[in-house]
Amino acid sequence: MATAQSNNVKILSKAKLYEIVTEKAAELGFNSSAQNYKIDAQKLAMEVCHNPEIRIIEFNDIKICGLLYKGEYATTIGLNARRSAGGKNFDCMHELIHYWLHDQNAFYCLDGQAGHMEWQANEGAAQFLMPYQSFIPNYCYLHDKLYGKFAPLKAYEMQVAALAGNYMVGEMAVKFRMESLKGEIAQYIDGVSVDKIKVRTNK
Repeated sequence: MATAQSNNVKILSKAKLYEIVTEKAAELGFNSSAQNYKIDAQKLAMEVCHNPEIRIIEFNDIKICGLLYKGEYATTIGLNARRSAGGKNFDCMHELIHYWLHDQNAFYCLDGQAGHMEWQANEGAAQFLMPYQSFIPNYCYLHDKLYGKFAPLKAYEMQVAALAGNYMVGEMAVKFRMESLKGEIAQYIDGVSVDKIKVRTNK
């Protein structure tokens, strides 16, 4: 099975990708601004994919995120049994972004894999599971609540753990999300309302 690399993938800015993902979430009945926003990606995959099957596989390397096969008669998503529940949730959404956006039939995805298609799957999964419209206010609320009460490192660890629990993802996914949204978070802190935030194009 080939890795998810294609020269035919449509190049998207972060702003355009977020727009597409937010519209898809709304189409499926999810409100990206909801503060109690939670998505079970495996459950969602079983609802939206064509004849779906999800397999939890004992891969020999934790860096294997998952795989996707879009067949004529069925869809198979494979998730790594070695990864955490939150990791599997993110990985499954990663494969769903491939399912929706990319024409390739087979995907084999690894941590750290390069290329615009993989960036779309990672950043799209982050926006679907942790939409900035919800994530940024929650991030700032926890920042205000924790920093000043605890030492900075302890406050940071508690903030990451709380956000990971809120959004049903792994802590590393939250850390990457915090980094990806630095520009948007800065706007919110400066007084820009969430619905007026300008998504910074960084890809």
